[in-house]
Amino acid sequence: MAFELPKLKYAYDALEPNIDARTMEIHHSKHHNGYTTKLNDAIAGTDLEGKTIENILANVDMENKAVRNNGGGFYNHSLFWEVMNPEDKGQLSR
Repeated sequence: MAFELPKLKYAYDALEPNIDARTMEIHHSKHHNGYTTKLNDAIAGTDLEGKTIENILANVDMENKAVRNNGGGFYNHSLFWEVMNPEDKGQLSR
């Protein structure tokens, strides 16, 4: 199972004025998408294919820079989208 770019639960402009729509769009459609594609390429045909991102990162070979860097970028961006709070509840989303 390949990793997929997650769909956002809110619009790119939902965090304005704190984070502008263009920044959100770039981080989602370019940065996170790039990490996703490169992570999938790095694990294709290896024993890492089909594992969760948490399992991959918990056991990453530090010499495997493609998996380490792209896996970390994929995970960090995924976490970012989940914890941001466009409803201004005064706390991070859970």
